[in-house]
Amino acid sequence: MTNSTLIDNIANYNKLRSVNPTLKVIFAISSLFVSIFSKNFIVPLLITIIMSFVIIFAAKIPKNIYGKLLAIPIVFGIITFLMMTFLFGTDIYTSFDFFGITINLLKDGFSLGLLTFFKMLGGVSCTLFLALTTPFTELFYILKRSKIPKNMLEIAMMMYRYIFMLLEEALTMENSQKTRLGYKNLKTSYRSLGLLTGSLFIKALDKGDIIYNSLNSRGYDGNLMFFGDIAYPRTFSIVLLGVFELMLLSLNYIKIF
Repeated sequence: MTNSTLIDNIANYNKLRSVNPTLKVIFAISSLFVSIFSKNFIVPLLITIIMSFVIIFAAKIPKNIYGKLLAIPIVFGIITFLMMTFLFGTDIYTSFDFFGITINLLKDGFSLGLLTFFKMLGGVSCTLFLALTTPFTELFYILKRSKIPKNMLEIAMMMYRYIFMLLEEALTMENSQKTRLGYKNLKTSYRSLGLLTGSLFIKALDKGDIIYNSLNSRGYDGNLMFFGDIAYPRTFSIVLLGVFELMLLSLNYIKIF
């Protein structure tokens, strides 16, 4: 099972599945913007903690799955934090020797790196909350109701499905090659990779024709239909969410460094 299939299954069967999707979208996007425009790391850190708590304990998403999805962004965030700490800023916070090399820890760089790291973490946690609790069909429906041009929306929806379909094909072909020792050394790996790329290109054309014929047989006229309707969230829920986001924004005035 690929990550895309796993995420789709989780989004359709998590404990927050019945919560109004429009409310979840507003919650995720507003928290994302609060995290982006924060002036100290406390706010995005709190957003990360809150989102992680909701994902793990409210939506009942397995901790190991959430941890794996969060692991790669954390690694890149740590690298960014270290680079900013040692390369950005003018005021030296402290210095230490590393095998005869003097390394300066810059105060400005440390603060900026810490803020950037937690902003990234907050943004990723908001995105994962939305992806793991809301099916993409509902997200596309909400986007369509938001007056986004339908051509752009339909292209995005078909790309989403088509990319993961091709990814599934690529993984199947790669596993078949591995069982035939197609990657036993560098030379055979290059050859197998070339064959996989060529076969995948042909598969992509075939799948495109199949999907196009399937749509035409079902009366496709250039407009994808979205069945069902999603109710608007209650006013009380929107107000409560707005108060919560304002409380987070007020924490920007706390001085940490």
